[in-house]
Amino acid sequence: MNYIIFDLEFNMFFRFKEGDLANPDLKNEIIQIGAVKLNDKLETISEFNSLIKPVIYKRLNPYVKRKTNINTSQVVPRRPFVETIKSFNTWMGNDAVLCSWGQDDILGLRENCLFFGFDALFFDKFINIQQIYMKFRGLTKQPSLESAVEGLEIEKSLPFHDALSDAVYTCDIFRKVYDDRTDAIINWEKVQIENELKIIELKSLLTQSDMRCPECEGLVQKHEEVTKTKKYFAFGFCTECNIPIRHVSRITNKNGEYSIVSINAINKRDEVSE
Repeated sequence: MNYIIFDLEFNMFFRFKEGDLANPDLKNEIIQIGAVKLNDKLETISEFNSLIKPVIYKRLNPYVKRKTNINTSQVVPRRPFVETIKSFNTWMGNDAVLCSWGQDDILGLRENCLFFGFDALFFDKFINIQQIYMKFRGLTKQPSLESAVEGLEIEKSLPFHDALSDAVYTCDIFRKVYDDRTDAIINWEKVQIENELKIIELKSLLTQSDMRCPECEGLVQKHEEVTKTKKYFAFGFCTECNIPIRHVSRITNKNGEYSIVSINAINKRDEVSE
């Protein structure tokens, strides 16, 4: 079994001129894949590094350029995503475990594969190295890659926000904190599908939450309701306390568990701002 420690850099929508619109089906387009392949002894076998030609957001977002030091002229002559991901999948080989720092990159990789119609890459074996590091350190808040490098006193000899460099740093962390006797490998695809179904179920329950006055705890009738992606807002008036009430219910994720959290407060402004 080999471990594929990977990192991605993304481009995203930027309105360069009036009329430019984002593609709702692809928020983040991959422009670089960097990865390190380790054997079961956590020894480096080989590396993969490739810039990718963007075809949805063809000009690089100014923020992305500043953060990654990648510019449009560097990615234009490169191969598009489908050709690159085919090479990456072949390079990975059989019986490989995908590993990344946090969930953002594997979510982005899956999103790009779905968008571009590439279904040969499997997400059934995954390790979240950030989560392992958090358990190792006893942390409750998600740390950045750089803070973990500093916390483990790893030499900072490479630039951050370069996909291959970040993959190398993630490897260094992995070697220090991973214990193969634990159950760190999960079927990420299965978990993701279960989470998506859970979110759909919770969305249907958002509007059923009660609105209560924070002063007297009495039930308040809802006069106005607004539903967003994972949030539900309601407004009413407590006649007992003579105050306007604002209710917010949202779907939250804590340690991989999704649930609905509701807050009732005195409404001090007539707008939905969250």
